[in-house]
Amino acid sequence: MFEIRKTMHIPLPPQAVFNAARQVEKFPEVLPNLDSARVVSDEGNGRLITEWTATLKVGPMSKKVTWTERDSWNEADLSCRFELVKGDMKIYNGDWKFEAQDGGTLVHLNVDFELGIPMLGPMVNNIANQVMDQNCDELLQGLNAIAAAQAGSAG
Repeated sequence: MFEIRKTMHIPLPPQAVFNAARQVEKFPEVLPNLDSARVVSDEGNGRLITEWTATLKVGPMSKKVTWTERDSWNEADLSCRFELVKGDMKIYNGDWKFEAQDGGTLVHLNVDFELGIPMLGPMVNNIANQVMDQNCDELLQGLNAIAAAQAGSAG
């Protein structure tokens, strides 16, 4: 299993960044490897079922990866826990936390995953782990862009 722990400061209020993160349909606009993300079911109380498709590029190889996850958004403490329901990954879960800091938001993103794609050997899996780490960096940068665009259109 591979673990990713990322933190980024976004100069916007925590509620605004939390709200932007909930809009998963916008993520493909800011993540080059993400082909689609959509909410397929709203279970109420902040619980969503979302479907995702990404293209994993490792050297000359590329592989479509699809998964369905359950996202549990907690408005009270500005957090989200996500977990794999089904898909091409063996393990995929983690959480988001949004906390006020220095007039903005400190975003924590934690992801635990294991690809579980048989065609990938140990060396390629290590490269895939690096790609996933980079994708998490891009996700935080993209979240910053989405939240900033929404703040600009609101004002």
